[in-house]
Amino acid sequence: MNILKHLYRFFVPALIILSLLNFTACSPQKKPEVAQTKAEEEKPPGELDKLKGSIEKVEKALETIHEESKKPMFIQQEKIEKQASGGGKQKEGGQSGGQGGGGSSGGGSSSGGSGGGGGGQGQQQQAQATKLPPEQIKLKLEQEKYKKFEKIKKDVLGLHSAWNSYEAKAISDFAMQTAINDFESALNNLTKTVDTQDVYLSLLEVNQLYKYLPDFYMLYESKVPPDLDRLRFAVKKIQLLSEKKDFTGANDVLQYFENIWMAARPKLKSDNAEIVSKFEFAFADLKNAVIVKNGMIVEAKSEVLLKLVDEIEKKAEKSGK
Repeated sequence: MNILKHLYRFFVPALIILSLLNFTACSPQKKPEVAQTKAEEEKPPGELDKLKGSIEKVEKALETIHEESKKPMFIQQEKIEKQASGGGKQKEGGQSGGQGGGGSSGGGSSSGGSGGGGGGQGQQQQAQATKLPPEQIKLKLEQEKYKKFEKIKKDVLGLHSAWNSYEAKAISDFAMQTAINDFESALNNLTKTVDTQDVYLSLLEVNQLYKYLPDFYMLYESKVPPDLDRLRFAVKKIQLLSEKKDFTGANDVLQYFENIWMAARPKLKSDNAEIVSKFEFAFADLKNAVIVKNGMIVEAKSEVLLKLVDEIEKKAEKSGK
């Protein structure tokens, strides 16, 4: 009995030690998998990134139309006339080539020359023939705009689809109902303005989506501070309002911009010090431009600030913040 007791006292602790050693040996193999799964769960989902990409696509298309509409009428007129005469000139060129060839085969060099001259004269006549009346130019510009907006309407439908794909995920990830409602309201307003083909109001509405998008990115662990999109929203809105000489509205957005920047600044890493300094100088200049109601400086400083926001974003992506 005494021997059994001694053996029991020896084997039980030995078995416990062996079990503990086996557990600790196995656990390091499982930990990385668990950590990786957790990291994947905390990343912004693909549906949210796709939603942002859809917003950017609509915005770029609207910006292209907006920039075209700001060009002087004579430049727009020249573009339409070139499009109208392009096919005719090519055709005329083919005919003149044929005439020149015919003269040459006839054996007379003077015949070839006259054929070439006739071709040149024909091109000149064609260029004069494509001088369109103002009514026709206006009609063609409206037709072009209509086609572009029909394409944007399809992109907006794609944006609705991207939002529907993410919305269920947003709810399951405990997004605030107010954030969901605000985003849906802005998306519906964008859809209505695009349908009226009002490019300026459509730009204001698509820009509004950037104000609410960060509410969803804040639910996850993102490399890029979500507040950067709110800064973009504020700068672009100031730019658009100043374009219409609405400096009172622009001044109100400046206050929002300043509040967002004060919240975002401490989150930036120390290696952003130089960019932060440039950003604050540009912001001070933008603020003064709004106060003195100088639209050209507002435009210039807005572009500087947007480029600096892009620079901060790229740095954040590289550093893995």
